[in-house]
Amino acid sequence: MKNNPRKRFAFILLTILVAGALVTQTAFGAFLLSSPWWVYFVLAGIVLSGYLSVKYSLEDKRTEQEWIENEGNIYMKRLEEERERRKMG
Repeated sequence: MKNNPRKRFAFILLTILVAGALVTQTAFGAFLLSSPWWVYFVLAGIVLSGYLSVKYSLEDKRTEQEWIENEGNIYMKRLEEERERRKMG
């Protein structure tokens, strides 16, 4: 979804339409409209917290994978140097 703004726009539009249908057509919408204002901040905080948790865990996983690959390359280079040293000596 990063490279295609049309897909992002479609996703946002779909989200708005679903939210509008939930608010106007269901009992859940009536509950939301009768709730105190601070409930919305709590719900937004929960959603934001979940999003950031997933985002940073994926970023951490990528960083760790890059570090593992780098260490593997260093190890393989040392093995190759040791083989060359044994061939020569």
